[in-house]
Amino acid sequence: MHLARAVLAASLLLLPGLASAKTYSIPDPNPVAVITMPDDWESTEIDKGVESTSDDEAVYVSVEVTELKDAAQAIAEAVTWLKSKGVVVDPATQEKKPFSNNGMEGVQVQWTGKDEDGPTHVSLTLLQVTETKGLVVTYWASPEGEKENLKELASIIDSLKGLK
Repeated sequence: MHLARAVLAASLLLLPGLASAKTYSIPDPNPVAVITMPDDWESTEIDKGVESTSDDEAVYVSVEVTELKDAAQAIAEAVTWLKSKGVVVDPATQEKKPFSNNGMEGVQVQWTGKDEDGPTHVSLTLLQVTETKGLVVTYWASPEGEKENLKELASIIDSLKGLK
């Protein structure tokens, strides 16, 4: 009997950890991918995916599905959206490199820049999920916010999985 109570008590202690994140289908319905965002982040389902801001408002992440044939347009729209939010990237800092995540291959473009609060890191990543579908991951964070939310960011990226 004591063992059963101990197991129950241990299970109850673990429940908050299990309930500390929400999984989103991208897009919903008819998903091509899933991602899990921390509960303490403000997450919103958007037309083609999900966007989320850290609880300290220092990090923004969005993941949207795109047709690969329209990928250039989707990336241009993400850049335009960032500009509309006051994010200015320094073109001289652009780095483009291959990116792989959970079996999805793609390319990541990163810059340093600034917004109304100061310096930022910005990246746009395109990942191929199927022959015709891809994901555009938009990322924008202050350097301090990036450091403070590193564990959550790693968890988010690890949770992003394509559904083939």
